[in-house]
Amino acid sequence: MTDDDRALGFTALLAGHPAVGPRRLTELLAERGPEAGWFEIGGDPSVDPEAVLDDHRAAGVEILLIGDERYPERLRTDPEPPAVLFASGDLVAIGSTRVAIVGTRRCTGGGAGVARELGRELTEAGVTIVSGLALGIDGAAHRGVLDAGGAPVGVVGCGLDVVYPSRHRDLWAQVRSAGLLLSEAPLGARPAAWRFPARNRIIAGLADLVVVVESHATGGSMHTVREADDRAIQVMAVPGSVRSPSAAGTNQLLAEGCAPVRDATDVLVALGLSVATRAADADRRSKPDPTGRTVLAAFDWEPATLEHLVVRTGLRLPDLALALEQLLAAGWVESAGGWYERVAG
Repeated sequence: MTDDDRALGFTALLAGHPAVGPRRLTELLAERGPEAGWFEIGGDPSVDPEAVLDDHRAAGVEILLIGDERYPERLRTDPEPPAVLFASGDLVAIGSTRVAIVGTRRCTGGGAGVARELGRELTEAGVTIVSGLALGIDGAAHRGVLDAGGAPVGVVGCGLDVVYPSRHRDLWAQVRSAGLLLSEAPLGARPAAWRFPARNRIIAGLADLVVVVESHATGGSMHTVREADDRAIQVMAVPGSVRSPSAAGTNQLLAEGCAPVRDATDVLVALGLSVATRAADADRRSKPDPTGRTVLAAFDWEPATLEHLVVRTGLRLPDLALALEQLLAAGWVESAGGWYERVAG
């Protein structure tokens, strides 16, 4: 067993100890190191760190220390970065533009519908959705991502083998398969109450923007809002009925000056994404076919007429016209006054 593997095993042990929260873990690792830290807190000297590491690897769970190049860059610079993350799934799913969709477990049917719609439409626009895999709004947002064939990111407050809530067992499996599960807790860690506020700071820390769909006046989603405020991350809220307790928190956020979310377009505008090119941005994720690539290469980054492109590509006019139509629809090419110009990478 290498020294690095041994350090990972002892770090997992520390992260699962009931007396070690995120701050204490950070202090122990910085001041003592994983192995010395384990013995300082009175950890069981007979525990085998190699076996702990093997258990995680066998379960498909990666252990990421803050210095690991695969550790999410956004969290690396967070005011309270997790000293260790346990990950299962595809780390690429984190993406470059992220929106956290959060809200109450005790949501209305309408609120769940809005969360699912936002998850689906923002995913179709190329935005990564982060949420907490809880009942209610969180689960609906994740399902919206899956509806769109996207890669959801779920941040949980327990070990990645401890499904909580148990009713979300199938959803956890789908999120793990299509996207990514993250936790500060090692395998076997139960969902202790203190882990959820800690989890919320990770959700906020990953996000470029937080959307609260429904929230009571107090609760976990309002804690996520405070964590976002501490990080100068914009918070938006979906308006709700003044008679609905599940909208009391969101309506208060609106009264305090948060921007409203009526649909995905409001979120895209807040992110600085062009609504006009939203469909093209989604299509652009698919690469052009060989004929399309031939046409793009023929531009040489200069405007060209149809006649120019016929000469440069050697394509038959019907084939060229069809390829240009597809490139225009996907946003790779623009057209004006009989001239065509390549505009995408």
